Amino acid sequence: MLGKTHMAVGIAATLACTCPKTVAELSMAVAIGTVGALIPDIDVESSESCRKANGAILLLSAISAAAAALDYFMGIKILEDVAGNSDAARIFAGVLLFVGTCVFGKKQPHRSFMHSFLALALLDGSLALAFPLFLPYFTVGFLSHLLLDLCNQKGLKLFYPCKYGVCLGWFRAHGWADRLLCTAGCAAALLLSVKSFWEMFLGKL
Repeated sequence: MLGKTHMAVGIAATLACTCPKTVAELSMAVAIGTVGALIPDIDVESSESCRKANGAILLLSAISAAAAALDYFMGIKILEDVAGNSDAARIFAGVLLFVGTCVFGKKQPHRSFMHSFLALALLDGSLALAFPLFLPYFTVGFLSHLLLDLCNQKGLKLFYPCKYGVCLGWFRAHGWADRLLCTAGCAAALLLSVKSFWEMFLGKL
């Protein structure tokens, strides 16, 4: 599937599963759900998903490093709301594990490590250390990517390092199914966003 399809379906799935009740939760659902939906394709250097995921990883790393430094040296709790009980050491360890997992994944064949439950477990573990509130949004986005690619005709090594791939073989990665899913994902994401805003603001009037 194309990156825009993974993004649209990932956002829609994250909104549907997490049901954000505040603007902050809605923002995290969209942003972190997008990262989760795109990050498995960092093992394809030329892909749209890879370029966007790389930017997201760099941005996350830079923000986390700056926040940890401010917290440690100046006592500014800039990430207190999203980091929960995580201190500077936990944030640093989590970001290091996250980036390390991605760097390893970039060097692996497409649809292998970065499309596996092992990669999801490592990335989820890193977020549990650093930003536990991000965990459900990222997980749903990542799983939406695996589910879409599972429908293709090329196998995913879901149980990496097992060498055998799994696929349903329903349709090709590019074609009518991709366009249909992208359109449906965009429509669902828009409707769910409007629903969340309605419940947050107009529903209380």
